[in-house]
Amino acid sequence: MASDWFNAWFTKVHRFAFHRTNGWIGGKLGNIPMALMYTIGAKTGQVRIIPLQCYPVEPEGVLVLASNNGQPKLPGWYYNLKAHPEIDALVGRERRRVRAEELGAERHALEWPKMLKQNTAIEDYKARAAGRELPIFLLRTLNRR
Repeated sequence: MASDWFNAWFTKVHRFAFHRTNGWIGGKLGNIPMALMYTIGAKTGQVRIIPLQCYPVEPEGVLVLASNNGQPKLPGWYYNLKAHPEIDALVGRERRRVRAEELGAERHALEWPKMLKQNTAIEDYKARAAGRELPIFLLRTLNRR
């Protein structure tokens, strides 16, 4: 499918520009705040750089959604965060050390409407996920660099 090809290509270009320019390019897409997560592979132990939309909940940190664009499977980075929750992140143009914490049901229900207000496309992801819960992680700021 052409849109799958385009999404994969765009993600690669975005990740490269965001990472290489330290957020000068790609730290926001339009009005959408973005983050780069430097996860550690659960199986490989290698650093994986993942660009994601983020939802600020300062001063706590930012939220990220494990939607995988509504695919039936969880994104690979979900397992990376579960195995290695303390990671580096670039939030906009700010480097941070963060600890990933999956939200429980009560906080998930509280944050979902706020996230939906910022990005209505996540409702489509939820519908396409065919009943799969879309986990939300808080990337809790440990320190800013």
